[in-house]
Amino acid sequence: MNIIVLGKAGSGKGVQSEILAKKFNLEHIDMGRTLREFSQKKDAIGQEIYAIQNVKKTLVSSRILREVLHLKIGSFRSDQGIVFDGVPRTLDQEQYLEEALQEFGRRIDKVFFIDISKAESIRRISRRWNCDHCGKILIMGKDIKKETDRCPFCQGEITRRKDDTPEGIKKRLEVFQKETMPVLEYFRQQGILVELNGEKSIEKVSREILKNMPD
Repeated sequence: MNIIVLGKAGSGKGVQSEILAKKFNLEHIDMGRTLREFSQKKDAIGQEIYAIQNVKKTLVSSRILREVLHLKIGSFRSDQGIVFDGVPRTLDQEQYLEEALQEFGRRIDKVFFIDISKAESIRRISRRWNCDHCGKILIMGKDIKKETDRCPFCQGEITRRKDDTPEGIKKRLEVFQKETMPVLEYFRQQGILVELNGEKSIEKVSREILKNMPD
């Protein structure tokens, strides 16, 4: 079973991916977390990712994403299912994800798109912080109370993405509309896309996903 969960910023795709991974014993590929994992390695690609993220502070190239996905998928047992969290975001990424899956005798079984409005995306992301150490997303007013708090899960330092502002979120939504909506249309044409209202509770969205899981 190979599942993709896509959604706009703040849609809850990470939470739903974690629920699926736990319930069905799936490997969870969150590209942000995976890239941080690889950046700790001492090999060539690990050092390259570390330099890009921590020295140049730019986005990794499609070449690196392709290589990381290939290595990550190849590290799993052939009978181990995967949930892909927030990837592919572009048609190029979709192409090399499918190529990598096919190489290992896999296919995409179902794609879930968790949709929310622009206003809801801004509302949710404006409250979001991140742990620099474990990478968990923290919600101001729920997981943390003030900017100087430490991560309640690992006591790491917390920071806020520079683009987690109303203007930054609007730009990210524009990029999503331009680059990721064509990916969703491709999956719709394949007959494997399920669209969900992400403004419902976590539990309700989860139940809708479970109703539409592949056999």
